[in-house]
Amino acid sequence: MKRPVLFTAAGFLLAFCAAPALAQSSATAPTLDARGLPTHNAELGLPYEPEGAGQTDHDAIRRRVLDVLAQQFGTFRDRTASMAQEIDAWCAASGAAPAPQAVSEAYRAAYLAWAPLDSYQFGPIEARGAALTVNFWPDKKGFVKRGLAMLHGLPAETRADPAEIAHLSAAIQGFPAIERLLLESTPDCPSLTGISGNLTRIAAELYDDWFAPEGWADLARSAGPDNPVYLSAEEFTKQIYTALDFGLIRIAEARLSRPLGEPTRSYPRRAEAWRSELSLALIDAQLTGIGQMIEFGLAGDIIEPSRNWVLRVVDQAHERIGRIGMPLHEAVKAPQTRIRAEAVQTKIRYLQLQLAQDIGPGLGVDTGFSAADGD
Repeated sequence: MKRPVLFTAAGFLLAFCAAPALAQSSATAPTLDARGLPTHNAELGLPYEPEGAGQTDHDAIRRRVLDVLAQQFGTFRDRTASMAQEIDAWCAASGAAPAPQAVSEAYRAAYLAWAPLDSYQFGPIEARGAALTVNFWPDKKGFVKRGLAMLHGLPAETRADPAEIAHLSAAIQGFPAIERLLLESTPDCPSLTGISGNLTRIAAELYDDWFAPEGWADLARSAGPDNPVYLSAEEFTKQIYTALDFGLIRIAEARLSRPLGEPTRSYPRRAEAWRSELSLALIDAQLTGIGQMIEFGLAGDIIEPSRNWVLRVVDQAHERIGRIGMPLHEAVKAPQTRIRAEAVQTKIRYLQLQLAQDIGPGLGVDTGFSAADGD
């Protein structure tokens, strides 16, 4: 599965349904920075830095990183809203099983749009507890199943109300619950309507928490001695770098390690979203988000050859994912296919090592505290 977007701005634009605010006419003159270099591609309106400029400008990094985040959070907001609309239309028409292709595709698109955001478990995502409400996984105790059994016992008007869903267990507010509901022999349309509507609210609020006036983006822009979170722009760079490291940990140590289990025993049903066979697509989408942040966010402030080499390793990881050739929960069952999943894990760990050895020191930062560190 080749990484689809990392080396062209056009690929990035197409893959993420670019926010209108970032689009500029090709006739618009580029903005120049203090070095007289263009800060944005005039035709596409996307952040630009000359490859391998290697001059660490944390203010420029912050500007570009926020552009990437706006794309990613905006895509999640838009695709979640589209999923809710497709579910509403299906339920209004018949609600009969199986779910139509348009609903399945909208669910898949929204779920994959969340995957890059899973790396950013700080700020608005942390404050809202969105990592749990959007994607309650791993579910080691079966809370999603039990929560849905409880939900089925409530009146239909309660189940269909997003505001009511928001006050119930986090386990039934997100994609794992929708996955189960879509696969039921008799779909519960009120629950699907309520959960997808609540997810739409969460996605919109996360975007606004970041990019509305006085949101987290403004907090990052105002870094300085009086800022309660970032005493300098460099501290924001450090947090983003830490988030990329955390994302790689999530892929290697959760999304892959859980189903791989032990050399002599795998656990196929520990794979994320195994019922809808999205496990590998979610890994691929999170890796794509990490690659976008490296290429378009950190960009030319990473020295060469480190930058191109790390992007090449990202490509290699995508290629290894593609070679698995079957759903992850099936691949881990047999030794001859399990080894392909292990090869992806090895490459992800190598990528994490390359970030620590080359990217972090080049930017003058190291990893800080992340969700991987626990309490």
